Amino acid sequence: MSALIERLEKEYAEKHPGSKHLYERALRCFASGVTHDARYARPFPIYMVKADGTRKWDVDGNDYVDYVMGHGALLFGYNDERLTAVLEDVLAYVHMGSCTELEIEWAEMVKKLVPCARDGLVRACACGGEAIEMATRLARIYTGRDRVVIHENCYHGKWELINIGHSGPPYGLCNVRGIPKAVRDLVTIVPYNKPELLRRVFAEGDVACIIFQGNAPYTRDYIREVRELTTEYGVVFILDEVVSGFRYAAGGAQEYYGVTPDIAVLGKIVGGGAPIGAVCGSREIMKYHEFRDGDDYWNRFVRIRVGGTWNAQPLSIRAGLEAMRIIDRERDEIYPRLYEICDKLTGFIEDAAETSGIEASAAGVPPERPMVSIRPRFGSGASPLAHYVYYLSLTNSGVNPFGGFRFIPCVKYTEEDLKRTEEAIRRAFDNLREGNLVPPKKP
Repeated sequence: MSALIERLEKEYAEKHPGSKHLYERALRCFASGVTHDARYARPFPIYMVKADGTRKWDVDGNDYVDYVMGHGALLFGYNDERLTAVLEDVLAYVHMGSCTELEIEWAEMVKKLVPCARDGLVRACACGGEAIEMATRLARIYTGRDRVVIHENCYHGKWELINIGHSGPPYGLCNVRGIPKAVRDLVTIVPYNKPELLRRVFAEGDVACIIFQGNAPYTRDYIREVRELTTEYGVVFILDEVVSGFRYAAGGAQEYYGVTPDIAVLGKIVGGGAPIGAVCGSREIMKYHEFRDGDDYWNRFVRIRVGGTWNAQPLSIRAGLEAMRIIDRERDEIYPRLYEICDKLTGFIEDAAETSGIEASAAGVPPERPMVSIRPRFGSGASPLAHYVYYLSLTNSGVNPFGGFRFIPCVKYTEEDLKRTEEAIRRAFDNLREGNLVPPKKP
C-alpha cells in the first residue's frame, strides 16, 4: 500500500510542480493554504488558470474534465456564450445601488418556476447562507417561537445557529467551538427519515421551523410526512434549494418530490453562477419585509429592517434571469440530458466496482437516482486512505472531482469527456484493489 501511494504521489508531484509552488506561497497567506474547506487536498491542491465548457486547465498546462462546476452553480458549464453575452450588457453598471427592471424580471421568473413562490414573494440577498439566516428569522417572527430543527450532516452555510449539525458524528459536538451554548440550545438535530421522532420533537413545542437540505438523502414518503407534520403543528417548512434548485427539476426538489414548502432558499443557478441568494415563498411569512405607511409600530417593532450591499446587483440578476429563461425554454432537453449523464457516471462506478471485484457502489442524491452529486460508496472495512487514492488517481488521469471524490455535473459533457472519466474511474478502482484498500466483493 505504501508503495502504491508513493507512486501516485510521485506522479502527482511531477505533473503539478506549478501548483506545488503556489501552495507553498498560499501557506503564508491562508490557514492550510485554502479559502474553502472543500478545496483542501493532499499533498497540495491544484491551481487552475482557466475554464471553458466542461474543461479546466491548471498552471502547469494540464487539462481536466471538470466535475466541480462552480460548486454546482454552472448547469451549462463554463463560459456559456448565452450567459457571457448578457453579462457584457451590465458590466457598465455592476452596482448602482438602485432598483432596476432587471430585478423584477428576475423575480417574475423565480415565481414562474419555483412552486412555493408562485403566489408569494421573493427577496434577493448576497448568498445562500445569508438567505437561510433571513428565512429562519422570518419563521421565528411568523410563529413567535425560537427553536430550529435541522438534520444530521446537512450544510446550510456558515451561520452559527445552523452550522452545528454539519460535522459528526456525534452531531452537535464536532467543530462547534466558538458557538455559544445558548445558541446551540436553540437547535434540535434529527436523523433523516424518522417521522415518528420528528413528531415527538414538534409535540414538545416552541419549534419555529425545520430546515431541509434539498440535496440530501430523504425518502419521498418522509418529505410528504414532514409536510403534514409541519402543517399540523404550525411549524414553518424551509427548503434549502441552494444546490437542488433548478437541478432536480426546473422547479427544484419541491417539483421533483411534489411537496411545496412554506419558504425556499435559493442560490447558485438562480444567479447564473454569479454570487446570489434568495428567499421566496408564502406572502404571510414574507410580509415581514414590507413597509406599512402610517403604521409606526409595525415599521419600528415588527418588520425585519435589513439592507444588503449586494442584494439584486445587476451581474447576478442578469445572469440568473438568463439561466432561468434557458431552463424554462429548454427544460424538455436539459433534464433528460442531465439524467442521462448522471446515469452514465453512476454506471461507470458500478461497472468499475464489478470489474475490480471490490465492495463498492455508486451513491448520491437523490438516493433513488443520483443526479446532483455522485460518488463511490466503499464497503465496510475500507481503509481511510481509499478516498485519498481515489482522488490522486482521478487527478492524475485528468478528471477534477469536487471535494476530492464527488461528481457535480453540467449538461454539456461530450462522449470524449465521458470516456476519459470512465477510464479514470476504472484506473482508480484498479489502484484501490492493488492496495487492498477496499474489501473484495462478497460472493
